[in-house]
Amino acid sequence: MSVLTLNEEIILIALFRLGGSAHGVAIRDKIAELSGKEIVYGTIYNSLEYLIRKGFVRSAKGDPTPERGGKRKTIYSITSDGKSALMNTRSLHERLWKGMPDLMMDHPRKSE
Repeated sequence: MSVLTLNEEIILIALFRLGGSAHGVAIRDKIAELSGKEIVYGTIYNSLEYLIRKGFVRSAKGDPTPERGGKRKTIYSITSDGKSALMNTRSLHERLWKGMPDLMMDHPRKSE
């Protein structure tokens, strides 16, 4: 069973929510929208490359665009193995949290 790191999970969820295919800027924007975190492009691209090697993401070159001076964007999409890894990670979270009491109710804050 594959369990994802938090960064891998966030990136795969962003890809899934983007309809399965997206480029780096759209992925970064979706991550910021969902998590409130600004992740630098280097972290995103390194994680995407690792996810590709694991078979959870695939990449393809898109059509050239005039806005990019004729350069092609790399488009990323989640694979069926990536979706399975997401489901395994979600199941793990659910098992871990099942039956957990409300943390704030069981452990009152100490007065400062």
